[in-house]
Amino acid sequence: MKILFATQGRYGERISEYVAANRPEGWEILRLPLRRNLPMVIDDPDEVLPAAIPVADLLVSLHESPGAAELIPDIARRCGAAAVLAAVDDRAVCPRGLENQIGKRLGAMGVAFAFARPLCGFDGGPHPLLSAFAERFGRPRMRIDADGDRVGQVIIERDCPCGAGRFVASVLPGTRLSEAADIGALRHHHHPCMASMEVDPELSDTLMHLSGYIFRAAINAGLRRK
Repeated sequence: MKILFATQGRYGERISEYVAANRPEGWEILRLPLRRNLPMVIDDPDEVLPAAIPVADLLVSLHESPGAAELIPDIARRCGAAAVLAAVDDRAVCPRGLENQIGKRLGAMGVAFAFARPLCGFDGGPHPLLSAFAERFGRPRMRIDADGDRVGQVIIERDCPCGAGRFVASVLPGTRLSEAADIGALRHHHHPCMASMEVDPELSDTLMHLSGYIFRAAINAGLRRK
């Protein structure tokens, strides 16, 4: 599977680097760096996109501005992707109206797509390529062994694209079992978490808090399986 990461700064670069370093055999990681100073409305994609874009099966968009998000369908068309995964870690970067617009354009092209809000909450579908990506990098899943009343070994069965799962696994051993979920949900922010602290109107909460809830649930599930 060829995966093209469209990035616009250190946030996306860090994720693409982590996936590249931990990818399974048979995955090829490609990169498309975009300008940081893209206009909010782009009339002609040819003015901001390179003439040659690598051919890929799956496009992962790690945009950091509305202009970069707007380019998702154009990039998907030019790379020939059958599916698109778009990270939504900041609703200001990809408002609901823009997300709907992008989805309509991708749907008209026959391209499967998913918007992950936040990226660490992605659990696969609606295309086999998206599920294959999420099977390796998506909503964190772990197994936690007890050592008395404290956390012993933590095994990451599925990490996040940013590597936060592995980071949390490294800080949990030795903590009290009763405190593990709280500590893990807090410490995952130190990775650092790139989700926004602005309140998402649809959630009435922040995406960073949602990310913390995701980790809390993963830790509690891991403890129940001990």
